[in-house]
This record gives sequence, C-alpha cells and structure tokens, in this order.
Amino acid sequence: MKAARARKLHLTPSLALLALASPALHAAPLSQPLRFSAACAPRTSELTLTAVGDLLLHTPLQRQAATLRSQGGFTTLWNHIQPWLDAADLRYANLEGPISKSAPTSSYPQFNYAPALAQDLFTSGFSILSTSNNHSLDQGSRGANETLSALDAVGIPHTGVREKTDTALDRWSVTTETRGFRLKWVACTFSTNGIPDRYHQVLDCYRDEATVLQLIREANQDPLIDAVLVTPHWGVEYQFKPEAREKSLARRMLEAGALAVIGAHPHVLQPMEKHLVDGRERFVIYSLGNFVSGQTGTSKRTSTLLHLQLVKTREGNTEIAGVRALPMLMTTRDGRIGVSPAADIKNQYGEAALLVHRNVLHPENELATTRTFREQLQDDCR
Repeated sequence: MKAARARKLHLTPSLALLALASPALHAAPLSQPLRFSAACAPRTSELTLTAVGDLLLHTPLQRQAATLRSQGGFTTLWNHIQPWLDAADLRYANLEGPISKSAPTSSYPQFNYAPALAQDLFTSGFSILSTSNNHSLDQGSRGANETLSALDAVGIPHTGVREKTDTALDRWSVTTETRGFRLKWVACTFSTNGIPDRYHQVLDCYRDEATVLQLIREANQDPLIDAVLVTPHWGVEYQFKPEAREKSLARRMLEAGALAVIGAHPHVLQPMEKHLVDGRERFVIYSLGNFVSGQTGTSKRTSTLLHLQLVKTREGNTEIAGVRALPMLMTTRDGRIGVSPAADIKNQYGEAALLVHRNVLHPENELATTRTFREQLQDDCR
C-alpha cells in the first residue's frame, strides 16, 4: 500500500485518472526483470530480432497512407520508430487483415488493405510476417490467397496461412536465414471470427494443436534449423494478464522445442517470462499489443517493440542472450497519425504510456532510447 501511495504522488491529475481507470497500472509489475545466462557467453555469431504486434489498419490510417502516397504511404505510420527497426537484423510483425486486389479497401469488422502495403512493409525492412489471425479470412479464401501472392511478389516470407489448394503440412511454416541463423517460424490463431475455413488454410492454435506441436518438434529435430519461433494469435481482448489456456499452450510449445513464443491479439500488452525447459532458457511474451491501429484509449495505443538477441555459442547451440522492450505510443505528431517511442511524447499521454508499459513489462526490461540494444545488454554481464 505504501508503494502505491508513493506512485500516485508523482501523477498529474490526468494521469491519476488514467491510473484509476486502467487495470494495467498495478503497484507491482506483471513481469520480472529478465536476464539470460548466455548474455556473457562466448559466441561465434549473433542476431538481433525485433518484433512488433498487430498491424490493424482502420480507416484513418488507410486514408493517411493513400493521401501521403508520394511521401511514403503506409511507412508514414511508423517512420518515427524506423531507426529501431533498422537496428535489428530481422524484423517481425503480425499482418492483421488481408491484402486483396479483388475487393475494395475496408476497415472493421472485415478488413482489406491496399496492395501498396506489401511494398511499404518491404521498404521498411520487414523480414517475416504472420498472416494467421482472426481477420485472415475477412475477404474469404480468395483474399487469403491474394495476400500470400502480394507478399510473395515483394519477397516477404510469411507463416500461418497456406494456399487454398496446398495440402503440404510444412507450408504453414517458413524458414528464414539471416546472418547464418536458420530460424523456423510457426504461426497460428485462435479464430477466424466465425468465417468458415472451408479449405483449412489457416492454422488454428487449438483445433490444430497437434499439428502445431508436430511442426515445432520436427523443426527442433532438424539439424539445419537453429531455433524455432512461434507466433500465436490468442488471448482475451483488452486484458493485461494471459488466461490459463494461453499459459498452458505456451508451455507445451516450449516443451515441443520452441525457443521463443511471441504472442499477439489482446490489443494491449501482456507480460513476458523466462522459462527453463530441458536445461535451456526460453522466452514467452503473451502480447506485444497493437503496433499501429485506430483503436482509442491509452492502453490500446501503448505497445512494445521487442528486441531479442540470439547467439550461437562455441558449443554450437543457439541461445537467447538478452531481451529489451521499447515503449511505444500511437499518437498524432505534426498532423500525422503514427507510432512513436513513448519517451518522445512529452505530455500526459506519453507519461501514461510509459506507466502502462512499465507496469506490464517491468522498467528493468525497458529499451532506453539513449543507448543501443547491444550496449544495454552489456549491463547484463556485470
């Protein structure tokens, strides 16, 4: 109780109202400080992966991209965090909605995005996308096929959805190779919003759990794969704590061989954890929050940009060496909508976003904007 009172004394009246309104703002953070034993281990190579959450493009965001086509289009939504994307070797996001050339662009409840989005994601350096989420079939089977074709055309690997006529088990997953690291990606979703998946194109985390775990096990046993990363679309919307269902499935994914589980869908942040499975340190974050969206409210506009460092040890193992999370806020700057580092927003909304982020992911896990990721990981060796 004393700690809670002390924290309230530092809040402006507006922030105090936000604190009372948001269940994320507890006295104790929902995550623990995460440090990994491989932080100081001698390594033969290393790779920095960055992951962001849901690309959820409501009408105002699509309208801005179209209006500013000559100035970057969709990239104007995230150009303020582009330096942190550029600092990573591999960049992941969840593409929440189809890119179908056969239908007009649309917003909630059934999304469809302009074909230019695929090129803009490539231009921004996105290396891998999940297409498996509750909006995967918003434009039906044809829309799902056209989404994959749009990403294939610009050369962005994708995971979690397969072509209508594709029955190969491994087409739900994809392998990326960066800086000598061969990573297998497996994505799945909890739902397609009641739209029938007549051709079994979308991998379902729960209905298809046996297949999900089989894909993880097979990749983990493949000597050519260095690590398996799973990106489930799951959880309860607007809730800051994962349900037992997600926690249990995450554990089974780790036991099957996943090195990291990187979740999305609740539209708010959820905690991250370190797990020890079979003597190996593994990682889970249950929700990254929205990356870009038109949803309102500080908690739904607050998200994280996750930096994860993988290393190859002298023994030939691929391990997690460290993790940091950059607090981000979806806001309006200079008349444009976009996501920014929350620390750059010098008003009550920026302060509130930092408070939400720190109370879910813990301030000691925060990626500072004044030092590089690698510099901050050196602190873990002290």
